[in-house]
Amino acid sequence: MRKLTLSILLSLAVAPLHAEEVHQATDLHEFLMRAKAGIVHEAISPVTVDAVPAPFATKTFNVTAIAGSSTNASSFRFDVSPTPFAVNVGDAVTINITVPSNDQSSGGIGHGFFLETYFENFGFTIARGQTRSLNFVANQPGTFSYICTQTSCGVGHTVMGGTFTVNAVQAAAPSIASINPATGATGGGNIVTITGANFASGATVKFDNSSAIGVTVNSSTSITATAPAHAAGAVTVTVTNPDGQSGTTQYTYADPTISITAVSPNIGPTSGGTSVTISGAAFQSGATVTFGAFQATNVNVVNSTTITATTPLGPATEQLKVDVTVKNPDGKGATQSQAFQYVPPALTIDTITPSSVVTTAGQLIRITGTGFTTALNSSVTIGGVAATGVNVVDAITITAIAPPHAAGAVDVVVQVGSSTATKSGGLTYFVLTAPPKRRSTKH
Repeated sequence: MRKLTLSILLSLAVAPLHAEEVHQATDLHEFLMRAKAGIVHEAISPVTVDAVPAPFATKTFNVTAIAGSSTNASSFRFDVSPTPFAVNVGDAVTINITVPSNDQSSGGIGHGFFLETYFENFGFTIARGQTRSLNFVANQPGTFSYICTQTSCGVGHTVMGGTFTVNAVQAAAPSIASINPATGATGGGNIVTITGANFASGATVKFDNSSAIGVTVNSSTSITATAPAHAAGAVTVTVTNPDGQSGTTQYTYADPTISITAVSPNIGPTSGGTSVTISGAAFQSGATVTFGAFQATNVNVVNSTTITATTPLGPATEQLKVDVTVKNPDGKGATQSQAFQYVPPALTIDTITPSSVVTTAGQLIRITGTGFTTALNSSVTIGGVAATGVNVVDAITITAIAPPHAAGAVDVVVQVGSSTATKSGGLTYFVLTAPPKRRSTKH
């Protein structure tokens, strides 16, 4: 890296030392003693520092020497405007030093100016009514002392001084342009993308005082993180770089609203038994699930966004699309309209209860199977004779009254619309025989 030696450009030429200025050597000695004592920095020789490509900013300060009374030390000072008297490394600096025409220094000789490291010419004197300017680039950080070098200016000479600060260059502070999404549930878990500028590797993210989870600095303009749990309300999201600089934005936590976004699969037989996954938000442990008017079985709340369940029986009517409802223990619920479609399966007969009846008939039998519906005409034939009182109880149950028939096993036939199902030998008729009379014994 190239080096450069600091130089000071003066708007007015500095005259050679006059006889009275020789006394400033004493002032130099005093300054050195103060530096060794730690009151000011000891830096007397010209300084060679790393060069910077160009000034970052231009800073101008007006320094006015005040000597209100040659007998009052407290009235001697340098007034600096603006304040603070501070710049950053790389700034171009102009210091305008003025001695007012009404200056009350001894003999009206004016004042000198010494700036540690940056301006160390002890012959620099500003006469009454005169202004001189220093122009330089602040290439070395630190806090540097300045004093009046004109020891003959009066009794307050020793208090005419102060400090000039050059701040080290820092990386630009991070800034946040947006956070998406900007709201989330109080339980946390929301993955957010923070967009902005000047994000540094190793940056941290906090939601108020709670640290985000899984923070990833994708680039200098993008961070992803998972929001932690937090009470409802607005919070401040802070991105802090490793150097301690930070940027902020707002995020809102809201009480979760239960919702259903999908049911998969969304179709199954009216006989039930379909395993489904319900997706949504704000599901609570202990939630119940209904398909139409019937409760699902095997309900398992996997997490706040997922429930698995087994469908119950579907409707025996022609209305085959049903609402799906999830209800939390706190009483809040969500319904997705016509979210599941039931489809009648093939017509079958599984069981007949009871499996035997008397030949004189009149007994009610229960037939279980699949594909039963009130949407179509239904009939039951037992041993070729039509049963009476046929009733479709639900999608898997029909009841009927057996007609009279001769003893023996007979077929049972169920017809729904144009479809039929047969249970061969599904019902047995038997003759009811009266028990023999018991003869009484006479004694």
